[in-house]
Amino acid sequence: MVFSGIDCVLNRELAIYCSSELTTGLRLYEILRGHGLKTASELKKKMGEAWFEANIFGTNVKAATEFAKSVRATLSDNTMVITPAPFTAPGWSQPEYLAFWETLIRTRVKAVWFNRNWQFSNGCTFELAVALHAPVPIYDHLGKLLDRHQATQCIEHAIQQLDQEGFDASKLRENLVRLHAAEVGSPV
Repeated sequence: MVFSGIDCVLNRELAIYCSSELTTGLRLYEILRGHGLKTASELKKKMGEAWFEANIFGTNVKAATEFAKSVRATLSDNTMVITPAPFTAPGWSQPEYLAFWETLIRTRVKAVWFNRNWQFSNGCTFELAVALHAPVPIYDHLGKLLDRHQATQCIEHAIQQLDQEGFDASKLRENLVRLHAAEVGSPV
């Protein structure tokens, strides 16, 4: 049903997808550092689910929405811009969200733009691997074409930084493997 609704809006055109940190990312890690914690679960336990929703997820949704608006403002045509930020599907797991956005990127998107600090986000790095495998052109937050080598270096640097600080970077590593698999044409 969701794809049917999107198709009604896109009217057989391809959109630009704006990828931004939502549930993980640099903002989360900075707040974890400030509280001397290592995981989102610890932060939720200490501060409460409502605090987490307002200060991590809610703040990220606002930033993602603003990013999508800024990308739309740079376009000279009428290309639709999609941000996953406001979308909710009660009962969906994180893998279900990722599968949905993967299908959208592969079938209804002509380019993916990545917001600042995308390389710290599990979701953004997944979407990058999908876009490169699709293949769909990828751009940084300024609209500069981002190549596979640059993207790989960004993710590797983020992993190194998080490892040095004792954070779990396993999902970023998984997505780096997906990125390398996309290079050789394997399924992502």
